[in-house]
Amino acid sequence: MEFPDGSVTRTADGTPLPFGPVLYACNKYFGQECKGASSSFWQCKAEDGNPRACLKQGEDVMACFNSVIKRIDANCPKQLTAYAKCLDANKNEFSKCRAEQKALEDCTPV
Repeated sequence: MEFPDGSVTRTADGTPLPFGPVLYACNKYFGQECKGASSSFWQCKAEDGNPRACLKQGEDVMACFNSVIKRIDANCPKQLTAYAKCLDANKNEFSKCRAEQKALEDCTPV
């Protein structure tokens, strides 16, 4: 999702909206930085079939995701935007956005 000027849509606090291409662009960082929260969420889901039972763990995962996106955007906004836009334009095919991926990873290593 983009504004008419081509910038990435942002939440009220200025963080890039966590939609498909932004989430894809940050996936390696999520995997490393949110592993604990994600594991707790999936463990809860496996132990309890009631969706309400894992709301706290789900909130923890989302808080971690938002923290990662906010950190990456604060340090490398141009690289994150370029990578997310490339993924959006190329149906989230990583192979078509390697230059943008490298630029982001050079700016903030995984």
